[in-house]
Amino acid sequence: MTQTSTRSDPHSDDHEHAVRRIEEFWASRSSEAASRILTGATLAFADLGYHGASTREIASRAGMSPAAMYIHFPSKEELFHHIALTAHVASTGSFNDPARQATDPSTRLRLGVASFATWMAEMNVFARTVEYEMRLHRGPAFADVWSLRRRLDEHMLEILSEGVEDGSFKIADLEWTKIMILSSCIDVGRWYRRDVRRTPTAIGFQYAELAMKLAGAR
Repeated sequence: MTQTSTRSDPHSDDHEHAVRRIEEFWASRSSEAASRILTGATLAFADLGYHGASTREIASRAGMSPAAMYIHFPSKEELFHHIALTAHVASTGSFNDPARQATDPSTRLRLGVASFATWMAEMNVFARTVEYEMRLHRGPAFADVWSLRRRLDEHMLEILSEGVEDGSFKIADLEWTKIMILSSCIDVGRWYRRDVRRTPTAIGFQYAELAMKLAGAR
């Protein structure tokens, strides 16, 4: 059985919910054994950071030996890469997919931001782990992950640019506005806890309204 621990209070509802969400995330994307490893690793990285989480610690949380873990993931770096890539496919998709369901820039921005901020709240421990630990990994092995992040940036710039062109938005600095909107959404994963009064969905809608204001929507 996976041993679970995060920086949050281990007796809190927030902790238990975060663990369930991470377990569900990996259970739907991997075999039972791999899911146990990925859940244990995600929580170990959340607790200890990439450098602090040893392979022995990860294996212990997964309820298996380091040798058994290496059958699925030959190194800690490959394990983290798998976690980061899969998480970024999900998180960037939470913006890109809804935003592509509309044609006008205002609706695209609202849908994308609402979904993206909701994902960051609902998967808050996961989001914190991946978003902040990724800063340590800028080599060629993680080029595919950074490519996903760049595509998200490009998609946001495309929406904002089209909004300026058709008069939906009034923006003096497209790059800076893109940074403010995306970074505010990503930061939800840092501060969100389940004891706040707003649900992840409600936060998503509020951040969509904030994005419209930052874009100078008319």
